[in-house]
Amino acid sequence: MKMKYFLGSLMSLIISISAIAQNNPGADYLSLGELKLAQEYFTKRLSQTPAEAHYYLGEVAFQEGKTADAKSHFEQGLASDPESALNTIGLAKLSLKTNAKEAEDQLKEIQKKNKKDVNVILAIAQAYLDNGMREKAMEKLQDARKADKKSPYIYIFEGDILAKDNKPGDAAMQYDQAINFDANCVLAYMKGARVYEFINRKTATDLLKKVIEINPEYRIAYRELALVSYRDGFYPDAITAYKEYFKGGDYTVEDITRYAASEYFSQQYNEAKTLINEGLSKEPNNFVLNRLSMYTNNDLKDYQAGLAAGDKFFSIPRVANDTAKYLKQDYLAYANVLSETGDKAKAIEQYKKVAELDPSNVDAYKEIATICANERMFAEAADFYKKYTEVAGEKVDAQDFYQLGSYYSNAARIAKTDTTAMTADQAKAKSVEYYKLADAAFATVSERMPDSYLGYYQRARVNFELDPESELGLAKPHYEKTIEAIIAKGDTDSNNVLVEAYSYLSYYYYLQYDKTKKAEDKANVKLYAEKVLELDPENSNGKSLFDFANGK
Repeated sequence: MKMKYFLGSLMSLIISISAIAQNNPGADYLSLGELKLAQEYFTKRLSQTPAEAHYYLGEVAFQEGKTADAKSHFEQGLASDPESALNTIGLAKLSLKTNAKEAEDQLKEIQKKNKKDVNVILAIAQAYLDNGMREKAMEKLQDARKADKKSPYIYIFEGDILAKDNKPGDAAMQYDQAINFDANCVLAYMKGARVYEFINRKTATDLLKKVIEINPEYRIAYRELALVSYRDGFYPDAITAYKEYFKGGDYTVEDITRYAASEYFSQQYNEAKTLINEGLSKEPNNFVLNRLSMYTNNDLKDYQAGLAAGDKFFSIPRVANDTAKYLKQDYLAYANVLSETGDKAKAIEQYKKVAELDPSNVDAYKEIATICANERMFAEAADFYKKYTEVAGEKVDAQDFYQLGSYYSNAARIAKTDTTAMTADQAKAKSVEYYKLADAAFATVSERMPDSYLGYYQRARVNFELDPESELGLAKPHYEKTIEAIIAKGDTDSNNVLVEAYSYLSYYYYLQYDKTKKAEDKANVKLYAEKVLELDPENSNGKSLFDFANGK
């Protein structure tokens, strides 16, 4: 995953002649690919150093693909200083493909006038490189080396090329060379840190700390240090670095987002919320910030705010080429705030989307069932768990059917008294439906674990609910099987279950005797009442039934 990120980040790295300008933070921003920061920096300097500022603003525009804007800046730069070699190179670069001979002649003339100026020669090399003329760019790089082989910017230039070629080790060597020739070249340390992050994180952080040591006001080093820590999950370190970086004021919404995320993952929810609100004030439709807002308010238990954030997050317009995707946690967080604010039906829709997000992840159904159960949404929990038993194949065991039966049983108990959306008769019918589904699930437990009493016992309890007056004796065969299984195993820890089973059977035969007056029914009342009292001598029901059987 890291190498993938490395490829993406370095392919977008700007190999720019801005690297040639020493002690120029704006040029460093450009070289590091921080176009927004570079643009802000040089826009502020248009009145002070117009030729230089227009040149770099032209480079920013060029990197953004705005060639007309780039041309305008280079022309304005020349207008303020007709002798500006860099702005002349900028204009020549724009015409290298359309009027190659004239542009190359211009570049040769500029180099002839500045043959000892490494900055200018590297700018020419960059012009060729930006037009895909790599061989000529490398020729100019050699010319720069001849002009001054000790210039660190020669090695930075070559290191950038190697980095873009996905050769981090070779790139790192070039940046090291730059540092060898100029131990205070902060840009070389910055570039080196970027490639070393994916080779040796400690080396990367050491390089960034060296930048801060050389120049404590070089704020972007704090940002890079924060990024390294953030990417590797060292959130407290990221927070410390971001605090320093933000003191300079030159931060973007992307910086705010990562800072806020660091606070969130460190469970500093109030601090995260402050940053999130600042970011949203600048970009109300920022996808990640709206996500973080929903998460943060959810964790703060500010469910109304979480609901508003969730509604906003899921309503942000998506464009065709948008790579941002909804995550499992997005739906779970939204479902929770919906549930907490009373919209259970919509919450269930979000849980369904979690399962749809990755149909191959069969465990998602089980996880969602657990969440629903924790919120006492047992009918929904049963639906999701039923789906799990259908798609999980050989992973499904007796315990899964036991859990399914438990969910159905709980759903039945709730349905029996839920007359808010249905009549009492409808509620009773719904309860019966769930109990029958529970019975089927526990029957599967019995089939898969015939030596265990658990399936039989739960079937007995479910069937008692279906026949609460015990008139039909629906629970009888299941209590009998429960007793058989417990006795067969000699399970003395289940005496309370035996007491329940014997009590039921004694009472069942009491009801039968009341109807039939058969002596054998009365004998069974006594038999099972005695068994109850053997295990629980003070059992009041056992005593009453025993006394009845003995004519007392």
